[in-house]
Amino acid sequence: MADNPLLTALPPQTDYISYLTILEYNLTADQLPTLHDILQDTTLTANIGWDLVHLLLPLLPASRECLQDVARLGNPREVVLKVTELLEEIGAEDEDEEDDDDEDEAAEDEAQEVAGKVEGLDINEDEGHKKEPDDLVHPALRAQTPQEATKPPSKATRFSALLEMLAILHPRIKTKYPSRFLSTSLQAILPAFMQVARRPEATEAVLSFIKELSGTKRPKLPPRKSSSSMLNHSARQSAPDPEGQDEALGIDEAALQTRLLQSFLTFVAEGYMTSMAVDEDVPGLAWASRYQEKLHPEKVIPGRRTYGDLFAEVEHLHERDTVVGQILALSRDLKISVEELLHGIAKPNEEEDEEMELPSHSNDVPLSRTGSIYLLSAMAASSALFDAPTASPSFKIVPDFAAILASALGDPATGSTGAEPEPLIDAVLFLGFLAIDAGHGMSTNNDTAYNNILQRLSLLSANMPSPALRYHAHVLTSSILHAHPSDHFRLAFIRDTLEHCPYENLKASAIGWLKEEILAADRYTQEKKDTIEETSIFSTPAALTTLGPFLCPDPDKLMQDQSISDSYATFQAYQAFYLAVLNLVYLLLSSPHLLSELQIATVVQEWGLPHLLSALLGAANDFRNYIEKGRLGYGDDEAKGAGLVSMDLVKMSISEVREAAEKADVQL
Repeated sequence: MADNPLLTALPPQTDYISYLTILEYNLTADQLPTLHDILQDTTLTANIGWDLVHLLLPLLPASRECLQDVARLGNPREVVLKVTELLEEIGAEDEDEEDDDDEDEAAEDEAQEVAGKVEGLDINEDEGHKKEPDDLVHPALRAQTPQEATKPPSKATRFSALLEMLAILHPRIKTKYPSRFLSTSLQAILPAFMQVARRPEATEAVLSFIKELSGTKRPKLPPRKSSSSMLNHSARQSAPDPEGQDEALGIDEAALQTRLLQSFLTFVAEGYMTSMAVDEDVPGLAWASRYQEKLHPEKVIPGRRTYGDLFAEVEHLHERDTVVGQILALSRDLKISVEELLHGIAKPNEEEDEEMELPSHSNDVPLSRTGSIYLLSAMAASSALFDAPTASPSFKIVPDFAAILASALGDPATGSTGAEPEPLIDAVLFLGFLAIDAGHGMSTNNDTAYNNILQRLSLLSANMPSPALRYHAHVLTSSILHAHPSDHFRLAFIRDTLEHCPYENLKASAIGWLKEEILAADRYTQEKKDTIEETSIFSTPAALTTLGPFLCPDPDKLMQDQSISDSYATFQAYQAFYLAVLNLVYLLLSSPHLLSELQIATVVQEWGLPHLLSALLGAANDFRNYIEKGRLGYGDDEAKGAGLVSMDLVKMSISEVREAAEKADVQL
């Protein structure tokens, strides 16, 4: 031990800079216990601690205790700057390096390269000595087994260790404006966290960091298998700030620090939720699906595992609930209100300066708009899904939900709606269900806002790759449309969709909206026929006459000047729409009351329905023959059979419409 260079070179035997150089070339995993004892010298650690952090990181997790020593006893201002710098490096690293396997492979290649260099060394006779192989090996790789040398600490491990240091360092800094240090650190943490948010130990570290700085005393997350090994540093004494000033905090400083943590938590919520992988069609927390299951248990398919069961039984899904519960608890401790979240969501986008200035007032610190949506959803879910003894957030379709949609989803004009992260779309749809179910009523004074809501939601129902979210978007669109008090507004939106929408599946939905409006108007008219003051436009032929040109487009025009395969592809694209029209016509012909009140015999002639039926039947027969003769490229019997069934479905629907027309004595 007497020959240990870490001990023999201790200041005052050498100056601090020289001692740091000796540490750099002699620090190995085996030397960490010795270094831990050395670092208990407060004066020494205050002078060299800041420059040890980058030497100790490669030796994690064995060096974690020494890093804690540096955080407790080093100069807090200098060490904070160093830790911030290293976090910025993690945040700037290539995202492809996030995969630990990739990192391990890179480290293994580096170790093999070093080994190759060592094997090729020769004795330098002129200098009279043999160069030691260890001189070429990075200190972090010395005194480790080959297997250990190929596994440097992952980003998540480094991130967690640095966050633990910051949790110790910031309370030690005694200055009039501690928010300046905190703001700088938080800006460095976020990009790094976005790189590692999917790793449990990283999320655990960032939440523990917020708890420490907010003074929250809550139990840690449930234990899990993790590369992180949290140290209990609370019982160890930290050295005072050598540059500390015994003066009162600046004006608004306490509020500014709280606001910084509030803002930071919303960005953490955004990073964590966005990092969730879509598994078994479970987007994020599946709030919308679980809410619908609870609200309408009769619609749950018997024998099928529900989303509620999945989150109760599947470990990594249950963990999502646990983590979001911790985030929600911290938001309550930091006193983030529903009003603040709604204000942050609705606040217009502001251009960011290239060089962000440190905030000087709490009002200057924005919340994450996306993170605010997640927190608002979590607040609502705690009462709506888990029966927590808290009031569910109350907000209206307009202006609250309108602002949420505009903030979360892309512009309908660009067609980008639906490209957002699925956890975000799930949260938005869940909030939409809550808003419509709250029953606040709608006003006819905000038709532009309602139109924007319906356009965004309907596009979502057409574009979403997730079947569950696509269905929820359709249900929510229908609910909001039918809840609007103006029948003329509802008719105008249905017409606009049929006339201008480029998605045929959405046009088929519009036929469904029309059918529901006709049935609802008919029920209301019959129930209130003695007291009704104004007849709905859907109870008259006017609605069907207005929509006629868009309900019966000529199939011949769709397929003219195309090859057989192109014509068939076009027919398939429009098939759902045509089947919806046939279903609507069958309903109108089968109801004696609707047949009379809506003058269906005249209306269907105005539509040109007889020609539509003949054209559809001819196309279905032709394509069926082409499929049977193998002219449409079906590669196997199963696909060929599906194509035949598809054409038979069109033919059967046409037959049913004609039978209904014959019974109703309507000429088709």
